[in-house]
Amino acid sequence: MTSSFILSLCVLLASAANGYSQPSGNSRPPLVLTAEQIILEERYSEPYSEQGFTVTPASAVRDWVKTRLVADGTPGVIRVIILDARMTRKDLKTKGGVRGWFTDDQKYRYDGRIHIRVEYQPASSGQYSSQAEAESSGYFTMPEDATLNQLEKKAADLVQDLMQRTDLEIENNMLRYMPSVVR
Repeated sequence: MTSSFILSLCVLLASAANGYSQPSGNSRPPLVLTAEQIILEERYSEPYSEQGFTVTPASAVRDWVKTRLVADGTPGVIRVIILDARMTRKDLKTKGGVRGWFTDDQKYRYDGRIHIRVEYQPASSGQYSSQAEAESSGYFTMPEDATLNQLEKKAADLVQDLMQRTDLEIENNMLRYMPSVVR
């Protein structure tokens, strides 16, 4: 009985410390768009680094499209195009030798970027098509002794920040360049 209790406790503690969960959803109200369909296209070649993060820029954009954009049923199509959604890692130079043993250098730099375009294609030829774009980028560095949980948390925080900035910019640009599409 005690061994199963200890095993259950170990599993519980391991699952609680296992990675960093996806950031909470967007608390902003949905953008209601004059269209009967919203289509997501991904036109980027490098989605994320080899790390395989739980939350990536591309997954954040996909979630944003599902939770923030709503079609009102009016004839026409909204196309959300992911032009770039990547997270890449770059090795940084660290101190070597005896001096390197006593310092905690930043070993990696992770760069994230989101670039999206929203296009409106009207159903009738008498209306004009329109589009708006938004992009954001940022980075963080990680020390040599960082844990995977610390890395996952920093990556998720960066992705959340990129998506919040992209969300604000695309909404403002849609209101400016596509005012008849946003209700």
